[in-house]
Amino acid sequence: MAKLRPVKRTLFHGGRLLDPERSEQLDGWSLLVEGGRLVAQLPPAEPLPEAEQVDLEGRMLAPGFLDVHFHGSSIFDAIDAPAALMRQDAASILRHGATAFLATTVAMTRGELSKRVEVLARAADELSESPDTASVLGIHLEGPWISAEAPGAQPQDGIRGYDASEGRAVLDAGGGRVRMVTLAPEIPGSAALLEELVRRDVVPAMGHTRAAAETARDGFDRGVRHVTHLFNAMGAFHHRAPGAIGAALADDRVSCDLICDGIHVHPAAMRTAARAKGEQLLLISDRIDPPERGGVLGGGLLAADGPVWRLPDGTLAGSRLTMAEAVHNAQHLAGMTRLEALAAATLRPARLLGVEREHGTLRAGARADLVVLQDDGEVAETWLGGRRVYAR
Repeated sequence: MAKLRPVKRTLFHGGRLLDPERSEQLDGWSLLVEGGRLVAQLPPAEPLPEAEQVDLEGRMLAPGFLDVHFHGSSIFDAIDAPAALMRQDAASILRHGATAFLATTVAMTRGELSKRVEVLARAADELSESPDTASVLGIHLEGPWISAEAPGAQPQDGIRGYDASEGRAVLDAGGGRVRMVTLAPEIPGSAALLEELVRRDVVPAMGHTRAAAETARDGFDRGVRHVTHLFNAMGAFHHRAPGAIGAALADDRVSCDLICDGIHVHPAAMRTAARAKGEQLLLISDRIDPPERGGVLGGGLLAADGPVWRLPDGTLAGSRLTMAEAVHNAQHLAGMTRLEALAAATLRPARLLGVEREHGTLRAGARADLVVLQDDGEVAETWLGGRRVYAR
């Protein structure tokens, strides 16, 4: 009979634990991992169990970040072969402390959309057992069922109202991998779309919209429970016509996410959102990684401008942000505490997707997907399933 290999135990000690479910960091505490899962948080006075030692040398240990809005490079790939670039994306974001993400699309024509969703779902399945890449939690459809009056950098020829037969075909093509859909509640067919998403347990998110506050609230009544990149690609807020922004800030039924790169949203607006939404505020990257030869999106060739991408006419076209930078900026620009910013990038997105037992937490039983942070917020190490997969 073959001898069973002992399950590996690892003990992280000598640092600070950042638990998004606690109000204070745990100085001097240790974290025990066994078989790729979290076992226990150990206070300083408790004797350390026998295990392989990882000395944090005073650094911080936190759950890996979750990004529910990550475009990466796969949106630029040939429609029939995204697997290679998805693998590249899932490996590259480990350097920035992200251990799970939603592969996010852009608006596409009827002929492209179902095929793209099908191949993305297949690529996600292929990566599901990979021990060396971030987890692909599913697909986020950003469009095509959005407002043509609020396209942002979305291709205009891919924007349209909802047709039930096409919509069901697109969602079926995902084989259950579509986890979130960003839509505008004012488009034709939105009620039917929301009914379909709720039935399938897909997160309906409001975005790229010019909806009045009343229309937005009706969307919340019908099942919208999240808002995509609050403030961006939305009608302006006015005290007598608050629009989708005002409705989202005032309604406790919906969470919101922010692009905290310092350009997409003014720091004063960030602070307003942080105060209004509290524990319902999430951080995203909205990151785009075009090929070196140049990437075309919506209105033309993308150009780098500091932390953002722009179209030739100056329109913002996505971010160059990392989740680690988003957490740092949320503290220094939005006035959030370190643990609040961390929760907005870990536990809160995990709760939105219903995966908080596995991701975004330091609870016993969760995956040992972890990030080691320096005092300045820079990522020093990333761990997947109790294995170090990146070291700065």
